[in-house]
Amino acid sequence: MTLVHWREWNDTAFAEAREFDKPIVLDIGAVWCHWCHVMDHGIPGDPVHTGTYNDQQVAELINSHFVAIKVDTDRRPDINARYNMGGWPTTAFLTPNGDMLYGETYVPPGRMIGLLNYVKDYYAGHRDEIIVAATSTAGAADMVAATEAERHLSLDIAQRTASSIKAMYDRTYGGFGTQPKFPHAPALLFCVEEFAASRDAELQIVAENTLSAMASGGMYDQYAGGYFRYSTTRDWSVPHYEKMLEDNACLARVGFRAARLFGKSEFADVAREVLAWLTAVMRDNETGTFAGSQDADKEEEYYGQPLDARSTMPTPFIDRTVYVGWNALAASAFVEGYRYDRDLAVLAAAQTCFQNVFDTVYPSHYRTETGTGGVAHLLTDVGPLLAAALDLFEVTGNAQYRQSAALIADDLLKFLDDVDAQCFRDMPADLNAIGALSQPKHDINDNALAATGLLRWDALIQHGAYRRAALRSLQTFAPNAERYGIHGSAYASAVRAALSPELHVVVVGEPYSTDVTKLMDEVYTEAPPLCALEIRAADNSGDFPPSSDGTPLAYVCFGTSCLPPVNNAEDLAQAIRRG
Repeated sequence: MTLVHWREWNDTAFAEAREFDKPIVLDIGAVWCHWCHVMDHGIPGDPVHTGTYNDQQVAELINSHFVAIKVDTDRRPDINARYNMGGWPTTAFLTPNGDMLYGETYVPPGRMIGLLNYVKDYYAGHRDEIIVAATSTAGAADMVAATEAERHLSLDIAQRTASSIKAMYDRTYGGFGTQPKFPHAPALLFCVEEFAASRDAELQIVAENTLSAMASGGMYDQYAGGYFRYSTTRDWSVPHYEKMLEDNACLARVGFRAARLFGKSEFADVAREVLAWLTAVMRDNETGTFAGSQDADKEEEYYGQPLDARSTMPTPFIDRTVYVGWNALAASAFVEGYRYDRDLAVLAAAQTCFQNVFDTVYPSHYRTETGTGGVAHLLTDVGPLLAAALDLFEVTGNAQYRQSAALIADDLLKFLDDVDAQCFRDMPADLNAIGALSQPKHDINDNALAATGLLRWDALIQHGAYRRAALRSLQTFAPNAERYGIHGSAYASAVRAALSPELHVVVVGEPYSTDVTKLMDEVYTEAPPLCALEIRAADNSGDFPPSSDGTPLAYVCFGTSCLPPVNNAEDLAQAIRRG
């Protein structure tokens, strides 16, 4: 049987396409993607879904007339960002230089044969005009210049996002829209944190009802813990069974934040179970890092079985690849769990995960083909990693996390600051990049996470340059923010933070002591969206003197102006509210 001769995305594959003047079949999939597996191998016994790339005629057509390239979306989010056709699998047809010809998502064998014949004939008959069209659009920017008035940041952005969320909210079953129904963790986090800032009770209802509905339905694994990726039904009853590290880390964080700010411990109970599932199933005990995903295949054989039967079966396949950004999100989720429960084992898990990723994976990254021989820092990784470093510094006071944050923040400005676009690009500039990779992408939410991290960092060190870079990035997206609706929730949260009082709280006392913990808990509850929290031991308190009797003190500073120190939670809350 003839098999498709897949290549990796690299210079060699494109050189072959140019040498033999063949168009490219680009398959973008993921190890957790059920329909990607169906397109590769089919469903045994299913007469319809027999496997597109298993088909003899398909394989022969591709091998004879195309160069076939297969890409994992999680390993190469930069390629996915430029060529994805709206889902996975993505089936894209490119010129030998990487310009888009046509694309779809899942393509069954019969249609694929027709597509292959059409594309090869069209390319052969229209080669010259295709080259002219590609040349005329090369270098087109994906950002539009705006006036200073249009770039203005205001709380209207957060309010319009709140209105979009309320409009999409399903008042019957919770969540947003109908079906398929995704959890939209950034929107839920926005609801929780915007409630804390504005006391909008409707947003509290949206978050509470959605979290409750997801946790009590099929969207949540009632046996092992952990959220599935999405529900195929409006009522959350029938999930699509893959589990993603990214989703579970974000939802666990939302659960702990909702438990604290709403006073609903049941949300923390579920978040705790998510962390337990991550620890038991997804964690590499040698490195402390977490796997990227758990498969959706064979769901009828595993998830469809009674719970007692599942306990005797091997779990579905787990992708053990260590993704920088997702592990950073996991580290932050475990920090959030520690903030809530003060369990040192949970904190240790966050520390081990972060340190391994920062020391081992982040410098070399999982990408090796940068085109320049340098390190491929991706914005989707750097933003969450900066947040994780700052989270760990806040709860431990350990200077190594401050140093890590400094390095990451500088990497962000050095490698990813797009001066022309006045925001952050998704990957470093590479003059030798292939196809659409030569053009920068500027994602609103990745920019928002990066900007939020820079705002927090600048609030801590009072430098100014990092804050200016963050504000410039946020201002760039302001003219088009409204069109993103619920999908711009992370951006709206970042704008709220940028327009909030710049709070810096320094707690002087013994880290992990009960009295220090009480003061820190008050900050977590009362602080505005932009808060830099710092713990300093009495013998290393710098400009913030310790008390004479050893009682912990909290200094509340807005910008460069600090209030007199306080030593109890009630006075600390009042000091914070003065801002």
